[in-house]
Amino acid sequence: MANVILSQAFGQDALAVDTHVFRVSHRLELARGKTPLATEQELLQAIPRSKWSRAHQWLIRHGRRVCRAQRPRCGECSLLVYCPAGLAEEAGA
Repeated sequence: MANVILSQAFGQDALAVDTHVFRVSHRLELARGKTPLATEQELLQAIPRSKWSRAHQWLIRHGRRVCRAQRPRCGECSLLVYCPAGLAEEAGA
């Protein structure tokens, strides 16, 4: 939560892991941490600091609109070719 406040209120680069960020980053295999904190640490190392806030916002938006918890819209996803979970979902459909 503190990272979100740093980003939104003070314009500092920050990346927080909520349910959407956790889900999308794991489906895309950007992170494998078993907890939000472990996932956050992996993402902070993988994503350049200058992109943290933008990545945070994008992952949340993508998780809400396309990569949803229930009935993900893999067929509409522009990242499908990079997504092991989405490719498996489409193959099983």
